[in-house]
Amino acid sequence: MRTVAALLAGLLWCMAVPHAGAAAQDHPFTSSSGPPRGAAVVPSGELWTRWQLFTVVRSLAADGDSIWVGTDHGLMRFYPKTEEKVVYTTTNGLISSVVLFVKVAPDGRLWAGTAGGGLSSFDGARWNFYTPYGYGSSLRYDRSWTRWPHGRGIGDLWVYNVAFDPQGTMWAATWKGLSRFDGNGFHTFTMADGLIDKWVYTLAIDREGRIWAGTEGGVTRYDPRQGNSRAARWASWTNKDGVGAPAQPAAGGDAEPSYNAGSSDGVRHHAFGGPKDVSRPVNPNYISSSLFDRQGRLWVGTMGGGLARFDGTRWSSYTTKEGLSGDVIYAMALDRKRNVLWIGTDGGVSRYDFRTFTNFRKDDGLFASAVYAVAVDPAGDKWFGSYGQVSRYRGE
Repeated sequence: MRTVAALLAGLLWCMAVPHAGAAAQDHPFTSSSGPPRGAAVVPSGELWTRWQLFTVVRSLAADGDSIWVGTDHGLMRFYPKTEEKVVYTTTNGLISSVVLFVKVAPDGRLWAGTAGGGLSSFDGARWNFYTPYGYGSSLRYDRSWTRWPHGRGIGDLWVYNVAFDPQGTMWAATWKGLSRFDGNGFHTFTMADGLIDKWVYTLAIDREGRIWAGTEGGVTRYDPRQGNSRAARWASWTNKDGVGAPAQPAAGGDAEPSYNAGSSDGVRHHAFGGPKDVSRPVNPNYISSSLFDRQGRLWVGTMGGGLARFDGTRWSSYTTKEGLSGDVIYAMALDRKRNVLWIGTDGGVSRYDFRTFTNFRKDDGLFASAVYAVAVDPAGDKWFGSYGQVSRYRGE
C-alpha cells in the first residue's frame, strides 16, 4: 500500500496548465483587469501557469527557488523550474496536516502553524514541534519530548501566524492569545492583559518593535517598550474606530465546501475555517491579514469591510467602491521591489500601486474567485492559492 505522503505527492499536485486568459488571439485584458498600463508586456501564453490540487491552499511562502504550499492535507515544497516536490504530512513531519500558515524566518528556518498540532519548525533536516504541553522532534509525545512548566507552552494548538521583532524574538498568533517565545518557553498575553479578542489570526511588527495583532474583534497594538501601565502598553481599534468600512455581504463566488461554520457549538469555524471561511456571515472586525508597507503604514484586510490603512493617526478604508476586487480580504503580500500590494479577496486578486487598483479574476488566469493565499518570490513572480489550485502570474 502506498503511504499517505506518496499518495499526496501523486494526487495533490498533478499538472501545470499555461493559461492565456479569456481570448488568447487578442489582448485579453480591459482597463479594469489584466496588467496595468505601463507594465512590461509578457506574451499572454506566458503570463499565467496553474497547477491543479485537490485540497484548499491556505498559505504560500517563497523560499529561494522554491515555494512552500500549506494545505488542508499537508505541506509541500515545490520547485517551479523542475516541478520537483517534497510533501510533508503526519507520516513524515507534521503532527497535524491542516497547515494554517507557512513562513520563512530571517535565519532561513521554516515555521508552520497547524490546526490542532501547534507550531512546527524545520531547519532543512529536522522538524521540531511546539505545543502548550511541551516540545520535541518526535511525532509522538514520548520521553524525548521536553515538558513545559505550567503556563510556559505556546498559547494553543491552533497557530495562525508568527512574526519576529527587531531583537529576533518570535511572536505567535494563537486561538487563545498572543504568545512570545524567549528561547526557553512562551508567555501568552490574553484579553486579561489587554488584547481586544482572544482569537489572534495575524501579526505585524513595526519599526519601533511594537506588535500589531489582528483578531476577530479588531486590531490590538502592544508596545513592549512601555512601563507597566496598561494604557501605555495596549491600544485597540475596531470597525467603529475606522478599521474598514461597514461590512457588505460576501461575494460567495467560490466558498470552501469542506467548511461547516454553522455548527451548533460555534467552534468549528475558528478551529478549521479561520479567516478563510466565507460560508459564515461577514464580520468587519475580523482581521484576516496584515503588513507594513515601505513607508511604515499598517495595512489590514477585514472579513467584509475591505482593506484598511493606518498612518499612525487615522484609519482609511478601501472597498469595491474604490476599485478593490472584493470586500472580504483573505491574504496580502507586498512586492517591495516594485512597491506594489497584492491582495487576495473573495472576488479575485487586486494589484494596488498605492494609486489605483487593477483586478484579476477567473477569466484572466485565476482558477477561482476566492484567493486565500498570496506570495511574491525573489524573481518577482506572484503566487495565488485557492480551493483546488495554485496560480503563478509573471506579469508586473
